[in-house]
Amino acid sequence: MHGVLFTYGGDRASHGPHQFSGPYAVIDFQTTGLAPRGADRVIEVALVRVEADGTVGEAWSTLVNPGRNTGVPFIHKINDADVSEAPTFAQIAPYLLSQLDGAVVVAHNAPFDEEFLAAELRRAGYADLRMPGLCTLWLTERTMGDLPNRKLPTLARELNIPLTTYVSRDHVIATAVVLNHALAIYGKPLLYGSDVFHWNGGPVLPPRVVNKVRGLRKGSGWMSSLLTKLPVIAGDVPDAASEAYYELLCAAMEDGQITRDEAQALGSLAGEGGMSRRDVEGLNKRFLETMREAAFTDDELTAAELRELTRAAKALGVPDYFDDLTPTDKMTSSPPSPVEASAGSGAEASTRAATADASPVARRCGNCGEAGHYRPTCPSLTAVDDRSGG
Repeated sequence: MHGVLFTYGGDRASHGPHQFSGPYAVIDFQTTGLAPRGADRVIEVALVRVEADGTVGEAWSTLVNPGRNTGVPFIHKINDADVSEAPTFAQIAPYLLSQLDGAVVVAHNAPFDEEFLAAELRRAGYADLRMPGLCTLWLTERTMGDLPNRKLPTLARELNIPLTTYVSRDHVIATAVVLNHALAIYGKPLLYGSDVFHWNGGPVLPPRVVNKVRGLRKGSGWMSSLLTKLPVIAGDVPDAASEAYYELLCAAMEDGQITRDEAQALGSLAGEGGMSRRDVEGLNKRFLETMREAAFTDDELTAAELRELTRAAKALGVPDYFDDLTPTDKMTSSPPSPVEASAGSGAEASTRAATADASPVARRCGNCGEAGHYRPTCPSLTAVDDRSGG
């Protein structure tokens, strides 16, 4: 019931006087080995918040430089080069602790993660902390007893959750789904021996992160799979990293598609550059906007050009990106004759007039859908940039 850092939730009065039903902070670590009190260290961390109503937030993750070798790579697929530019645990500790504020800390086989969390926090200067903890392995033993075992891959298969077994970000997302499922079956709050932890260090911005994209699956497309492996939350991205990704993307898209190897290479650049999913989506859309501008250089858009644009958008995981476009040969029509123009109701005439006034190559913005401009000059996006100072 009491670990080095957690007081574990349970269903008996002896577990403690504190009753909580969320929020929760789900954590997972990849480590150099199994000895947190010895020489082994954390080399990857992931966290996702789950609200009391079951809402799962956006996962945050980063590789961690352990100040030593990464152990046996075939277990976690992380090597020394992967973590060479990653932040240390001391550098991410304030942000990590700020995300544990007011929450029950959850992990699958929680004593393992608890021991490493306590050891790393102690090295970073945060000792003698206490917080409520919950082990989903313990919880599923009491709520999902009809399975051969309660290992996370088994639970993920049972609940149809995508999971790469050695990727911490996948682990926390899967554990969050398992948590919600098991709590719904359990049906009542658990008891804990300590109050929730409160971070008193003030607001903390997300630190610079480094990630390694692993476990890509083709599914709906290699790029779509890549995006699911990136965190939504990340720190500042160096301009050089963004440009390196964009240059590789341009080269990869010369044939209008993304292969597995190209997706892996793009994912490596994105991870090493500390990019979030939104950063990559922004660079992908920058490429698509460049294609749009090129297609309209002659103020014409042929059906073949539109097919090429649509193929590129599909390859980048946004198949409807160019749905606002129509080939110019389909948009051009002869003006109505005087007899046709005088026929019909006033509303019909107004509609025909509006259609006739519309330029056959009228530009429609990929952001707001309005005619007359493209995404790079969209007034709404310009207003956002002005407000942010960017």
